Amino acid sequence: MIEFGKISDFPRGTLYDILVDAYSFDARNKQIWDADWQEADCFFYDNPEIAAKYGLVTCLDGNPIGFVTWDPRHRPDYVEIGHNGIRQAYKGRGYGRLQLEEALRRIKAYEGLKKIIVCTNGNLIAPKNYEAVGFALYDRKPNRTESAFTGDYLYYEMML
Repeated sequence: MIEFGKISDFPRGTLYDILVDAYSFDARNKQIWDADWQEADCFFYDNPEIAAKYGLVTCLDGNPIGFVTWDPRHRPDYVEIGHNGIRQAYKGRGYGRLQLEEALRRIKAYEGLKKIIVCTNGNLIAPKNYEAVGFALYDRKPNRTESAFTGDYLYYEMML
């Protein structure tokens, strides 16, 4: 059974652990983004009032299998989806889409919101998930960083 819990319901390090696992298909991901993942985990655990409003953990039978966060600071113009990941063992089963749909349901509740945006990379599963729930690609930029193996930067938006 899928449920959506609060980040604070889980021990510090849970978000980091999920990200490490979600991107474990290529060891370069951890080398490049490890510090960012640790920083994100610390931020949400150091700021529980933010974590309670702007993120969720996806659980299957009580076990955390994924999470998504979002940044509402630019409302009403837009809300930006941040980290969004599912553990490797649970990919391809529709859990990522359910997680994203729940985040969108919560984000769309903000009165007067004009759009939701997200940036991802072209060689990941994420673009298909974003397109499947109604996001439209509005820009693409070459990735000339050390993470170029993940593909071009893809910018999506969902107009409300």
